[in-house]
Amino acid sequence: MVSKTNKEDNFLLYIPKIKHKDWEERKGKVYLIFHHDKDIERFVRWLFKKSTVSDMELDKRGSAVWKVIDGKKNIYEIAKIMSEKFGDTPEDSQQRLIMYMRYLLKKGWIAVEKGEQ
Repeated sequence: MVSKTNKEDNFLLYIPKIKHKDWEERKGKVYLIFHHDKDIERFVRWLFKKSTVSDMELDKRGSAVWKVIDGKKNIYEIAKIMSEKFGDTPEDSQQRLIMYMRYLLKKGWIAVEKGEQ
């Protein structure tokens, strides 16, 4: 798996794969579950009476993208699906998706694998 892309490669042809396996779907939205089990995190959470588990709700678009990531479709194909689902132009859908994928990649929640260029 590749964590950084080569500037000569077309990012749209990369295949995203989910790395953050602890997630669930509630009422059509995806929630990423985080376990704060490092010593310092547990101490701070104990100090402020917070749970050692937290979640993050993805919005409607983010949830739709997350559920389409299957390790087989490339970013271009996912953008096409999102364009049809939300009525965006293909170019707008691609731009949005590229930014979102880069964010997920930076957070370490997904990885990308080089597809056929």
